[in-house]
Amino acid sequence: MLTRYQKTGNYTKSNFDEYWRNGFIVLKNLISSEHCDYSNLLARTVANDDFAQIMHLHREEFLVAQCSEKLNSIKNLSDKVLFYQKIKQVAVHYTQLLKFPEIVNYLEWLYQRQMTGLLTNIFFKEPDTKYSKQAWQPHQDNNYLANENGLYITINIPLNYMNEKNGGLKLYPGSHKLGSLDAENKISYRETDGKPGNEIKKKLPMEPVQMNLEKGDVLFMHGLCVHESSDNNSRDSRPLLSLGYMPFGEKFDPGFNSKRRIDFLN
Repeated sequence: MLTRYQKTGNYTKSNFDEYWRNGFIVLKNLISSEHCDYSNLLARTVANDDFAQIMHLHREEFLVAQCSEKLNSIKNLSDKVLFYQKIKQVAVHYTQLLKFPEIVNYLEWLYQRQMTGLLTNIFFKEPDTKYSKQAWQPHQDNNYLANENGLYITINIPLNYMNEKNGGLKLYPGSHKLGSLDAENKISYRETDGKPGNEIKKKLPMEPVQMNLEKGDVLFMHGLCVHESSDNNSRDSRPLLSLGYMPFGEKFDPGFNSKRRIDFLN
């Protein structure tokens, strides 16, 4: 685990201070464009017709459960076996992404703690589907896991570009310092109103900042950093991969539907 600062590159004191000052930091071009394209292609093979959110891409049982309609529509046994093999391929690929060394090492440097993996989600916001008009309300990701120390961390990776036009994220700099905020519980998985996110009602003292990211940039975000997103008003998909982490030994709510569990990363 790296404890010293470097003069150049990503492991600098200025980057360390920026993360803890704002509650987030972006590392540019951390993942190759080819890796992003392949990750997106795999996820799309198991997506439904609405390109709804897919939870836990690294866990076969969740992929099977979320692909049940697709599986049931396949009548030929051979084709059904081939599709199940594709599911296994997706799970293996996203398990490897959850363990991506450049991400895990950076988190362990920022927090000086051993990290565990909890989550792999993808949000497509595919044009001409109901989920293209999905505007996440201001919320804190740690709210879902209820860690008393606010130590859940989200890694967001755009598998295409991401900006305001195609439904990108907006973050509230420094909002993690406000602690855990009261929020209205809302359905945040395949919701019907297009406004997911356990919504924070409190007026925040800072203005949100639009995240304009390119394919393969990686956004490291504190679990108490308030963030939101807008509808996709473009003709381009906005596949955003979210990976969830927490320091080893921290307690969290596994969730009734999400059934979160820790995965050791090394």
